[in-house]
Amino acid sequence: MSAKEVRYSISALARKTGLSVHTLRYYEKAGIIRHVERTPSGRRVYGEDSVACLIGALCLKQARVTLAQIKEFFDATVQGEATLTHRLEIMTQARNNLLDMQERVARSLKLVDFFIEGTKSAVEAMKSGEDPDAAFPLITRAGIASLPTMMDDGKMTPDMPTLIASLEDK
Repeated sequence: MSAKEVRYSISALARKTGLSVHTLRYYEKAGIIRHVERTPSGRRVYGEDSVACLIGALCLKQARVTLAQIKEFFDATVQGEATLTHRLEIMTQARNNLLDMQERVARSLKLVDFFIEGTKSAVEAMKSGEDPDAAFPLITRAGIASLPTMMDDGKMTPDMPTLIASLEDK
């Protein structure tokens, strides 16, 4: 450990990460957070290595990798080069999970943007004395009357059967 290494108590690390003290203890007990030192009085001290493990674990957890798989990955790193292929598989799956999430977020963002533009049209219609429901008929006084479908070209079309079919494919 270097003389300038930052070290955290469990409560300081909890504040820094937004995780609870209980979660940090659980991660340590589960073998996710490693290299945790103890003071002479038994208090946990987290150094750079511990924080690096935690950051890696949180990244993998965000990628929908289970805690068991994260522990398996960290255990495999200790075993050396014989586990490289297995570690690559875990990381590749994490990446695929993130790409899937990215695609879902992009679709949701396009839908929200579509509704924003339609609502702007309805606001403009209302300002000019026209019927806002006629300007954007997908959201009416009765609520969401119809949901648009995102086509392969990225455009939206108000077609409920196509929308339902596209959701069933996922």
